This record gives sequence, structure tokens and C-alpha cells, in this order.
Amino acid sequence: MAGLIAMRRLSWLTRTMLIVLFAFGATHAHAAALLQLVFVIDGLRPDSITPTDTPNLYRLKTEGVSFENSHSVFPTVTRVNSASISTGMQPARHGIVGNRVYIPSVNPNEAFNNDNYRMLLKLDEAEPGRIVLTPSIAELAAEVRQKYVAVSSGSTGSALLMAPRAPRGSGILINGDLDSGRMVGWPRAVSDAVLESFGPSPKKRGAKESNNSSVDWALQVLREYVLPELKPQVVYVWLTEPDHTQHALGVGAPESIASIANDDRNIGLVLDTLRELGLRDDTNIVVVSDHGFAQTTYRVNVRQELTNGGFKPEDVIIASSGQSVALHVKDRDPALIRGIAEWLQNQPWTGVVFTARGKGAAHEGAVPGTFALEYIHVGGSERSPDVVFTFPWSSKPNRYGVPGSDYVMVASGASDPVDTTAGNHGGMSPWTVRNTMLAWGPDFKRGVRLRTPSSNVDITPTILHLIGHPRADALDGRVLVEALANGPDEEQVSMETRTLHVANGAYRAALQVTESGGRRYLDKSWRE
Repeated sequence: MAGLIAMRRLSWLTRTMLIVLFAFGATHAHAAALLQLVFVIDGLRPDSITPTDTPNLYRLKTEGVSFENSHSVFPTVTRVNSASISTGMQPARHGIVGNRVYIPSVNPNEAFNNDNYRMLLKLDEAEPGRIVLTPSIAELAAEVRQKYVAVSSGSTGSALLMAPRAPRGSGILINGDLDSGRMVGWPRAVSDAVLESFGPSPKKRGAKESNNSSVDWALQVLREYVLPELKPQVVYVWLTEPDHTQHALGVGAPESIASIANDDRNIGLVLDTLRELGLRDDTNIVVVSDHGFAQTTYRVNVRQELTNGGFKPEDVIIASSGQSVALHVKDRDPALIRGIAEWLQNQPWTGVVFTARGKGAAHEGAVPGTFALEYIHVGGSERSPDVVFTFPWSSKPNRYGVPGSDYVMVASGASDPVDTTAGNHGGMSPWTVRNTMLAWGPDFKRGVRLRTPSSNVDITPTILHLIGHPRADALDGRVLVEALANGPDEEQVSMETRTLHVANGAYRAALQVTESGGRRYLDKSWRE
């Protein structure tokens, strides 16, 4: 009775606010877990998880949810996927459309490699607050009073894209290579604390040596400082191996397997730490990779080929993403775009070509025989290229018996076949599109293998749903409801797979997509 009397004494406005807050809480209930922990293992193919080499990952996969139809975001490269993971948006929306990007405010004459955070800070100076064009998980988590921390052993560029506004005070970011020995993160107090307790990160090694020590340093910081001292509610962790080793030595190489085993060992140590902190049963864990990998079998000097084709260097700016290439045409000249696209269709080393949407079907580009850039989530932005093309790929295995091969762009030398151990990614073959994704914890189903499509762009919407954010459904990605403990049976989630075709004379190409929950997933594309 006393409670009712007290309630009546409140102002009408206060009572109304309480009712609204109660309704919001009922609709957007918080997860059972206290911590949302996302591991991004750079370049980890799903077929690399085995009970022998990766016992911890294998156990999380078999005990939790295994996403059997997961996708990297195209272009299937690191910085595109780092931005898509952190924002829940597609490249056309967040603005990082390749590993090299052309943004005239930074350099009007050429594309720049965004692996170095200093170039992204230069972009931030030219376009304040617009490293990415949409909010990231750091800002979104703060809206519901959840502390976000990003820990990365990857490149400084990919690290910054995990918390793009950290230099402006949004979120906490730790990366040992920012300015080794002097600054390893934002805010400065966190950087100073990390350097005082752990010292600088080990220096990155050469092309054919692993960077396991960098992974070890970052995960030690996570275990001994971030989790017990900062006490965040949302943590995204980037492990740079096996990407570095697989680029040099290939998937399945003993050194690559060893680097994956080291990742697994570190994740096991984190699980031990969670147990010691009393968080093991209160933590949701998501493990993903940014992309797959394929063996390099042919190299293409695109600049030289364009010059040989009669196109002037000053008319075309090239932005490479390894197995795919973006072209920015001077003044977005429609005639020149058409000329380049049709010329590409006549080259034996060209795969599938994309241009801005035309007047035909939604998937068709303006140039005959091309698919629409908008249809693959790359077109329609101020930062979008005018032409994107991939290279031919096959399922041919490498010397270790791992399937998947592709061509790659090079900046010098002749266009010719190569016999190399090197691997790469960036294209739209199933071997680079297919990535690792698994989930484990109190808010996820147990012992489930899902065939419904998922993608890196779905990670942040799902995390936002778990922390009770009201706009979890408003991003490009979707909440992976079928993976949640109280979610629907996967057989009750609709999905449709279609193969689309385009042609221009003798040139023909195909694009396979799967749609679910109003989202479009790119499965693969190929020249027929």
C-alpha cells in the first residue's frame, strides 16, 4: 500500500517515464551473459578447425553453434571486413570499399593502402569523424551504457577500423604497433598502463616468419589487463595469424598450422581466465574469420595491361584488393567506363565485371554483361568505384591438398602463371568467401549446425541484440536469431538461393546469391 501511495505522489511525467522504461526493458531484455567476446582470426578457413590442431576451437564449435554457410564481405579482404564487423554495415554504407581506397580528400591522384592507421588519421583530418561513414560498435554500445574494448595484433589500419573514432574518445583500442614503445592505444591512460605492465609489442617479422609473438602479446594484455581491470561488457579481439603466414607459405603449410594452433592455445588461456574471474558461464563467445584463402596461380599486372589496351594512366585510378580490383574512372565518364568494362570482358585473365546499376533488372550493371555494383553492396556511395572485376578461380588444391586457387593483381612484372607457395584473398570464389563463424555461450543454442546464411556484417547486429540495443535490426546485417537459445528452428527461417546470369556477346558470367531475413549474401561468382 505504501508503494502505491508513493507512486501516486510522483508527477504524471515521472510515472509515464517509468512505464516507458519498463516497456523498453520488456521488449529489449538483456542477455543472460555479462560479457560479449568476439574473436576475429585473420584468414582462418573453416576447414582448418580440427580436434587435433585446434582442440579449444573445435570444442566451442561442437558444443555451441557452427555456422556452416557463413560469408566474408566482398571484397574479401581484411580492412573491408574489419569495418563491416565493427559497424554491421556493408562497404557502400561504411565507406571502406577495399584494402586500397581512393578518396580524393586524402590523395586526388591515387588510391592509398589503409593498412597503416596514419593514412586513416589523415582521412580523419580531411573529413573529421568520417574514417567510416556510419557508427561503429563502440558508439552503439555506449548508447546502452556498455563499455567496448578492441584488442588487436593485426595491422594498425585494421585495428583502427575496429574502433574508428577511438582517437576522438569513442571506445578503447589497444594495438601494439601504433607507435611501439610510445603509444599502443587510446585513450592515453590505457596506452600508458599497457606499456607500463607489458612493455612494447614484439616487432613484426619478415614475410616467411610467423607473428605468433604479436598474438601472444595482445592476448596477454586481454587476459591480464582488459578483462580484470577494464571490466568491459563488449570486447572484439583480432588475431593476425594465420593470415601473415598463409600469404607467404599457403594454407596447410606446417608453419600455418602451427600459427593456428598458437591461436587456439591463446583462446584456451582466455577461457581459463574467464573461469578464474567467474565469467566463464556468463560470457558469449563468437569466433569468426575475416575471409578465406586460396592459392595464387597467376599474377596480372593490371596497370601494364590497361596501358597496353590503350587506356591512359591519368584516366584510371587502380585500387587493388588482391584477387579483385576497383577502378575509378576520371570524371566517372560513362563512355570510358563502358570502354574499360567491355575491354575487360575480352581479356582471358578477367573473371566477373561489375559496374553501376543500369536500367534493367536490379542485378544488371549499366554496361552489358556486367553485374550491378549496388547489388553486391559496393555501389551507390561517394567512395564507390566505377568498375570492379575479379579474376578466374578454380577448386584446384595446393601442394598441401587444400582446395582453392585464384589469380592476383601485382604492381610490377609480367602477367603470367606462377609456381609459388603464396596464398591470397579478395575475390568471390567460394574458397575466399567462405569464412569461419561459430558461437558459444548462455545465449546461444548448444550443439547446433546451421545451414542458414550468415555473414561478418551480421556480428554487430547480433551483439547489439544481446546487449539490448533498440536498433539492432536497423543495420545492414541481421540478428542471427536462429542461433539464439530462444530463437526459432533454422528450418523455420526462410532462405532462397539463386544463380543470376549476364552476357555480352561471347562473354558470360554468373553470380550466386542467397537471401534470408531480407538480406542478400554473395555466395560466389564466376565467368562461364
